[in-house]
Amino acid sequence: MKIKYFIVAFFAFTISKTSYSQISGCTDPRANNYNSEATINDGSCDYNITLFNPPLRYLLPSELDETSGLAFFNGKLWTINDSGGLPALYAFDTISGEIVQRITVSNAQNIDWESLAMDADHIYIGDFGNNAGTRDDLVIYKVSLSDIPLTGNDYVTAEKIWFSYSDYSGKEKISKNHNYDCEAFIAKDDSLYLFSKNRGDQRCKLYNLPKSSGEYTAQLVSSFDSKGLITGADLNVESKEITLVGYVNQTYVPFIWLLFDYDGNNYLNGNKRRIDMPNILASQTEAVCYTLGRNEVLTSEGNALFSQSAYDFNSSIWTSSSPSGVGEEYEGVFDFSLSPNPINTGKLTINITGLPIGLYQLEIYDSLGNKISDNNITMSKKSGRAKVKLKVSNYKDGVYFIRMYSPNHVVEKKFIKI
Repeated sequence: MKIKYFIVAFFAFTISKTSYSQISGCTDPRANNYNSEATINDGSCDYNITLFNPPLRYLLPSELDETSGLAFFNGKLWTINDSGGLPALYAFDTISGEIVQRITVSNAQNIDWESLAMDADHIYIGDFGNNAGTRDDLVIYKVSLSDIPLTGNDYVTAEKIWFSYSDYSGKEKISKNHNYDCEAFIAKDDSLYLFSKNRGDQRCKLYNLPKSSGEYTAQLVSSFDSKGLITGADLNVESKEITLVGYVNQTYVPFIWLLFDYDGNNYLNGNKRRIDMPNILASQTEAVCYTLGRNEVLTSEGNALFSQSAYDFNSSIWTSSSPSGVGEEYEGVFDFSLSPNPINTGKLTINITGLPIGLYQLEIYDSLGNKISDNNITMSKKSGRAKVKLKVSNYKDGVYFIRMYSPNHVVEKKFIKI
């Protein structure tokens, strides 16, 4: 009996010590209130005001003047137009921005398409824009990725997921400044997670509902003070982070919220860092998606003052595990330079640095986004350097783009042939 009692007491003491040693606090070294002794992130991290001006990628075609959702697959960026547009998915080239595919959803109507989400098998189209707060036909269209051809225009059919909000009884007096709109969502495991656009209190609510077709009630999970209107979202499964994009009500100044180091699927209980973009020349910044690694693309709608645009963004400086801002997947990131540039005759020299051992792909595109050459480069030397000579005498005068891939990174640069 004494031995058994001792064993029980020992384990009770061990459990008590283990529990006692867990310290909650801010675990991000970049935060003002970082606690080096904290072992559990309690979501309390506080950050300085952060301003950033993302570089312009390119202007989008006029056909995409109300781009309101983004996804990346089959090597292309995909978007949708806002309310009243065609019920279609548009693919545009990552280099030129030109539309290369149009996929029409034959059994859908574009009442107010506002966002795209994607998992390994499907792309989801959120027809849940609810500006006036009076819609009772909120729906998400679910399209199989296997039905979308690699090239060419086509028609597809979609499953339908109908839903309402758990905290809306349908009896409230609704005005335009209400809290039952949504323009952003993600797909994870067996659920969809919706981030609301609250004009009433400038907060953002997180809901979830099943992925399968049917009729559901979206369950409220939590909320946070977004200090603006959330209009787009994307999930990076590998780095376990979410980017929310939006703008300040009435002033339309765009911002980003980075959600990371969260617990499970409660995406609002971890770190929430805001990046303001006051100098970006845009109206309504409505969409975001990850491409390769932590590289992202943002898009904004066009209006009388600004053209519809795409911008580049990379979250690693704020979300990577290293305080230096270089994430683990960016260790040994390569780069290259071009000389001479512009070039008239002879060969263009591509000097590549920072190459770990591995296989790389080098592609060359013209200004219309047509691929005109590709090469595989195998790096086996320890020097981390390589030099490629490109004969350009047979190229027409104009602008060309060189894109280089590694398994988890991509670098794009341009040269001019004169």
